[in-house]
Formats: sequence, structure tokens, C-alpha cells
Amino acid sequence: MIHSFSCKNFYSFGDSTVVNFVVNDKAPSNYGYFLAPSGTRLSKIETVIGPNASGKTNILKVLPFLKWLIVDSFNISPSATIPVKPFMFGDHKKEPVELSADFEINGNIFTYSYILTEKRIISEELMVKNKSNQKLTSKKVFSRQWNSASEKYELDDKNFNLPKEFSNSLRPNASVVSVAVRFNHKESQEILDYWQKVETNVVEAGWLGDHLVADSMRQLLGVLDFYSESDNEKIKKEAEKLLSQFDLGLNSFNIKKEKKEKGFSLNVKVVHSFSGRTEFLPMEYESSGTKQLFILLKSILVALSNGGVVVLDEFDVNLHPEIVSTLFDLFVQPDTNPKNAQLLFSTHSHRILNSLDKYQIILIEKNSEGKSEAWRLDDVTGVRADDNYYSKYIAGAYGAIPKL
Repeated sequence: MIHSFSCKNFYSFGDSTVVNFVVNDKAPSNYGYFLAPSGTRLSKIETVIGPNASGKTNILKVLPFLKWLIVDSFNISPSATIPVKPFMFGDHKKEPVELSADFEINGNIFTYSYILTEKRIISEELMVKNKSNQKLTSKKVFSRQWNSASEKYELDDKNFNLPKEFSNSLRPNASVVSVAVRFNHKESQEILDYWQKVETNVVEAGWLGDHLVADSMRQLLGVLDFYSESDNEKIKKEAEKLLSQFDLGLNSFNIKKEKKEKGFSLNVKVVHSFSGRTEFLPMEYESSGTKQLFILLKSILVALSNGGVVVLDEFDVNLHPEIVSTLFDLFVQPDTNPKNAQLLFSTHSHRILNSLDKYQIILIEKNSEGKSEAWRLDDVTGVRADDNYYSKYIAGAYGAIPKL
């Protein structure tokens, strides 16, 4: 469960910016919120709204980048650079990037913080808060700090029990957790397992849909390959059920995976029925919206099944607003989201604002210095719980609209 995350000097965000899922008792009592085991009240939904090029994608990059850093950074070459960019104007590009996330595992609230450049992780720290006998305690789990004088890391892991041989494997471009799991370190595996539940369509370069057509097709093929695995049959059935609601006449889809000398090929036929007659349509003839749904539903249904977090940029692309609302409701309703999975997404389907509370709307715009600024709507003075957020946003009452 994500409580909050922050960034500073991260792409278009020059100053410190926080995205918060935590709400107080003033937030409405509805299915859009839940009580975590720690006793903290959290939102299931946070929606990012703002004009084009305001920084929406960049704020969404924080969680996927942290996932990569914690889970997969060990997989790059020891000499490779870290795929992150500082704010490009002024002195910021000479300063390090700062990132942090508060997340909950089994009632314990962890804070994982980094200071880093493309060249190295300068500092890395994991803290934990837990409640015992109604008392909140906080302690350092581990930390490492780069000492530029000795050109070595100073590692404090007395509360993390890393193996003795670990220090010889510590790398400047890989997180402590991503290295430690290679030594079968139980505590690191627990952290890594949590972050593996982050599902997203965002990569370092932005939304996957912005890539070349060939890359987008590779993404679709990857999703279809996921559906073809027998272990994922239950999620495939759920995807078929939803697709049949959204696409008139679509019943199911059949995937035949054939081994080749080099890799494999997928033969995909989508089953359509009208007036008692059935035809099989190749995937390439499906609409852009249906192809988008194939991709989105994989991330959404996996997150719903394991109680994870899904981060989706351009959530509404090629989709009717009613479909966007239906996908949104999958996270709100307890019968479809019994494990309290969370959704963070950007959209230009602003009508969805009428389905949200002020604690679930994040507005983003750029200032005169080119820096992105973000704020949650409940931080704006005078915003009432019964306001029509859609009409007021369109009228410019909250800012974060194009200045044309």
C-alpha cells in the first residue's frame, strides 16, 4: 500500500513535490478509501490532471523508476549509467535527484529514500515505523552513504543483517535490495516482493504508447503472451468478460503459442458473434481502443488480484469516457477490489472529476521557470466537498489548464 511518494530535481520537477494517498477523517466515508492495517486511512485512487507538457507523465515516473531501482537495477552492467534525468535548467542539472516513497507491508510503514545522479547512488536509506501498544516507533533499517574522500560507501546495516560477503558486491548503480536478494536475503526479498506488484505502462522515456509503432506492437505481443500462459488463465477469463462488455459482439480470444527455432510466435484470433453466427478476427483488425484495452486490462487485473499498485499514463487514450469510468470503478468497488489495490493515473477525460473527491485529484502545471508544480485539490483554499469539480476546473477556478 502506497502512502505517499516524493521527488526533487526529477525531470521537470525542480523543487520538492509530494503525492499523498493519505487522507484524514474529513474525507468522505465511501468505497474510494480504506483503512490500512497500520490504522492509516488511504485513498484507492489518485488522478493526475493538467495541460499537455505540464509534467503529468514525469510525476507518474517516480513509482515505476523506484520499482526499477529496487527490483531490477542489479541487472544492468556495473559500468552502466542510471536512467534518470535532473531538471535541465539553471544549476539543477549539476545537482542530484532526490526520491522517496512511504509504503506499508504487514502494518509496518517503510520510508525508502534515495539521492542519486546518473553516475551513482549517493545515499540510500530505509526507515520503518510500526505501532506496538499504541506507541509509534521509528528506526533505521539500513543506510549507505558515498564518501567522496575515501571513494567508498559507508554502510550501516546493523538492523538489516546483510551477509558478510555483501559489501564486496555493493555497486554504485544498483540498490542495496536488488543486490541483497542475490544472497537470498529474506528481508530484502520482502521489500522486493512488494515493489514487484507495481504495474505500469510508463518507462523512462515516457508513456509506452508514445514509442514507435513497432514498440507498441511488442508491448501488445508481450501482453498476449502473458494471457497465453496457463497460470494466467483466470486473469484471461476476467479480461474476456470485461472486453465483451466494452466491444459489441466480442466473446473471447484464442491464443495459440507456437515454438520457433528462434523464440516463438503467437497466433491470436478474436471471437466475435452476431445473430447466432461466429467469426474469428485476427488481432490486427481490432480497433485501437480494443487493443488498448487488451494492454490496460492486464495491468489492472494483475493489480486487483494481488493488491498492488497500477500506474497508468494516458489512461483514456482511444477509450470512450464510459469505459474509463467503468475501469475506474473496478478499483472503487469492494467486490472487484477486495485487496485494496491502488490506481494512480493521468487523464484528459475530465468528466471523471465528478466521480472523485478533492482528496483524489492532483493538479499539475508549469511555472514561468519551466518547473512543474503539483498540488492536491484539498490543498486549495475554499474548495468545498459539494463543488462541481468538473465545471469549476474547466472554468479555470483551480488552475492547471492550458494558457492559450
